Amino acid sequence: MESNLCFGLLQKPATTVRLFNRGDYYTVHGADAIFAAKEVFRSAAIVKFIGSDTNRIESLVLSKSNFESFVRDLLLVKQYRVEVYVTQGPNTKNSSEWVLEYKGSPGNLVQFEELLFNNVDLVVGTAVIAVRLGGDTKARVVGIGFVDAAERRLSVCEFPDDEHFSNLEALVVQLGPKEVLLPASPDSASDMAEVKKVMERGGILVTVRKKSEFSVDGLAQDLNRLLLFKEGQQESAVMLPEMSLTIATGSLSALIKYLELGADSGNFGQFSLTTLDLARYVRMDAAAVRALSLLPPPGTGAVNRHQSVLGLLDRCRTPQGHRRVFTLTLLLLAQWVKQPLRDLHTIEERHDVVQAILLNTEMRQALREEHLRRIPDLQALAKKLGRKKAGLQDCYRIYQAVGRLPQLLQSLSGQDDFPALRSMFVEPLTDSLADMERFQDMVESTLDMEQVDRGEFLVKPSFDDDLKELRETMDSLEERIKKQLTRAASDLCLEPNKTLKLESNAQLGYFFRVTLKEEKVLRNKKDYQTLDTNKSGVRFRSPALAELNSEYVQARDSYSEQQKAVVTEIVSIAAGYAGTLQQMSDTLARLDVLTSFAEVAASAPKPFVRPKLHEEGAGLMIFEQVRHPCLELQDGISFIANDVYFKQGECTFHIITGPNMGGKSTYIRSVGVVAHLAQIGSFVPCDRAEMSLVDAILARVGADDCQMKGMSTFMTEMVETAAILRTATKNSLVIIDELGRGTSTYEGCGIAWAIAEHLAKEVKAFCLFATHFHELTRLAEEVATLRNQHVTAITSHDSLTLLYQVKPGVCDQSFGIHVAEMARFPTHVIEYAKRKQDELEDYQGLNFNCSDLEAKRKIIEEGEQIMVEFLQKCKELQTEVSTEAELQQSVEKLKEEVKARNNAYITALLEHS
Repeated sequence: MESNLCFGLLQKPATTVRLFNRGDYYTVHGADAIFAAKEVFRSAAIVKFIGSDTNRIESLVLSKSNFESFVRDLLLVKQYRVEVYVTQGPNTKNSSEWVLEYKGSPGNLVQFEELLFNNVDLVVGTAVIAVRLGGDTKARVVGIGFVDAAERRLSVCEFPDDEHFSNLEALVVQLGPKEVLLPASPDSASDMAEVKKVMERGGILVTVRKKSEFSVDGLAQDLNRLLLFKEGQQESAVMLPEMSLTIATGSLSALIKYLELGADSGNFGQFSLTTLDLARYVRMDAAAVRALSLLPPPGTGAVNRHQSVLGLLDRCRTPQGHRRVFTLTLLLLAQWVKQPLRDLHTIEERHDVVQAILLNTEMRQALREEHLRRIPDLQALAKKLGRKKAGLQDCYRIYQAVGRLPQLLQSLSGQDDFPALRSMFVEPLTDSLADMERFQDMVESTLDMEQVDRGEFLVKPSFDDDLKELRETMDSLEERIKKQLTRAASDLCLEPNKTLKLESNAQLGYFFRVTLKEEKVLRNKKDYQTLDTNKSGVRFRSPALAELNSEYVQARDSYSEQQKAVVTEIVSIAAGYAGTLQQMSDTLARLDVLTSFAEVAASAPKPFVRPKLHEEGAGLMIFEQVRHPCLELQDGISFIANDVYFKQGECTFHIITGPNMGGKSTYIRSVGVVAHLAQIGSFVPCDRAEMSLVDAILARVGADDCQMKGMSTFMTEMVETAAILRTATKNSLVIIDELGRGTSTYEGCGIAWAIAEHLAKEVKAFCLFATHFHELTRLAEEVATLRNQHVTAITSHDSLTLLYQVKPGVCDQSFGIHVAEMARFPTHVIEYAKRKQDELEDYQGLNFNCSDLEAKRKIIEEGEQIMVEFLQKCKELQTEVSTEAELQQSVEKLKEEVKARNNAYITALLEHS
């Protein structure tokens, strides 16, 4: 029996895992127990059964540490939902009154933040969207609500879309949500089913909510509490222009209810509301992201620089710029990778900063090694301040970070040739520094800096007489504790402060430590209590030190309790600086990402260059000696670069032919990656790059079947290609590799021809089309802006040498059998393949372009008649002859007659071919 039935709970989907809080441990039951055992312990053998024979159920016990790691993996990696239940009243094992204690999903981690991330210096991006449809099938409107809890951002967007929701898919790629809310039983159920498919293709968890939750009733009141209105702005959500988007605001209302934002007073006055602009970023669908390897493959763990563009660019030093929890790399860097810009001035501003940092090696090294790496996660600290959940240690970390800004600003000074560096970073950080002066003064006046060096964060004793008395007690105990070092050193025959040291920390208090080499002195010393042993040595206490430390810890705890009122007041004042701290975090994050771009450009095997950009519509893309930035980093690789040339009215379409493994796919992907890098503000792996901005990067490269979604490889290919045909413009970059292989040769060739001709003649987009259909090269005779190119190879002595060079013209032969030989096919299979190739080529050599279709039809009918008559006469011979010899003679005579007629038939066929 399933756990939900056993515990009186409703049925649940397979992507929801239920855990039961037993106080000191947690349990999982039913199918969830087997799943948890495999994930946590890598074995289902430890699962036990509980209950009677007629009501047995699988059960697994998880410790608190196992529970936390399991829930982290479920929410952050596997994108599952989690529900935790607890018993009402006394927590007894036999109680059946289980109620929901807290729940979470990939887009809603609010209730798990303190449980899972209290000791983690990183915040996970928890973007979640809701989708609502309006209009009719002829004028379909999509309304989007978007919440990013980490960025404290609410957004709405409305736009028209087609029946395949191409615009929605592009927006989802840009936003990268973890979860999507869809209304249950919508009026347009078929359309919503298509929306669900779009989300599942992107690996996004779909959660269905009640249709009533998408109502805007009460939304204005919620927004009045949640929004941080600008100075001078009327504090009424009803007056905001975003409220006119009625379909999108319904989606936003569902998100606020689902995330329970209005139930937490810490959210009040913390959020901003904006309208998403689809046209601001380069359009990319999920197929393009996969084809260009922009993000790491799912389930690959740590980011590998060889596997993705994100991994290549990941040289960030701050948590703001580079935010990694377990296998996720999130927020700003990933956001930029998914959102290439279309605004020329903004892109060139980024290029200016990268160039300034790249040219000044001393500044670049100082930023990376001295300044940025020492900046804590200011965004997480700002969030804690805003919710008034920060402590003295958090305030001190902010104090330290702000204290490092003058040195960072000094490193950025003197770059008068690059005004972008000053306007983007120097001036905003200078303003933030001025705003934080009073915060710095407050920390200095309230925090006992002498105790900070010892890892204790306490208020100065001068604030209160009781604090002063406790401080005197603690100082007295510390003096007595220090004397214990000399006594222990004498007893153990060790040298104090050298081989025997007195140390302390916030968890243990005071203790002695010796190195592992001196561990033998503690043997047979029963009076000394060993605390733990690690690579730094053995930590232990003497009876006297243990007693004094106990008194000291008790006094310190009393001090902490006594100072709570002062700490609460300090944190309340510090909360007013959360906005300034968030702005500082955003500025440093941008600086960190652009510094990373400069480091990547400088450390590449061959340095990257700055691309020269033109406005959209200029119709130009010239890359000289373009390289693939990820592949050239691989060990033992000497990358062979190639050129690409596009110019509207002259050459906009390239058909590339050549052998498998010859470099066609790498070449066309390299062009896509370079165009992408240029428009996110990075330098590019070329000798020279000049291009007009593109409005979209669309790709159809490789395909896998989606059995769970009922889509074959060919169907997946057709869906992706259809999206390209619907959305490409003359300012788009289109990359297509091996289109039409999932069906018959002639049908596939026909589809590929039609698509290529449409893109070349009608759309006129920049297009790279790699194919093994050599027939497509004849399009160059019909389309003036189409060029044929091929990758080269040399064959000799049954060997194939790939040169990876792209040259003008058509590949004059195929190399499939050579590649089969390289794959060590059996010799007899290779020989048979060559024979069949010759036969098929001879057959295809008959050109049936007969102008007289009626004559051709009669010839074919005559050939069929010859075969029918031959078979009929063979059957009649059995009754006409009596002996075997007569039968043999008659068959030979019949064969001669048929042979003569057949020769006449072939002659006629050849004459009309």
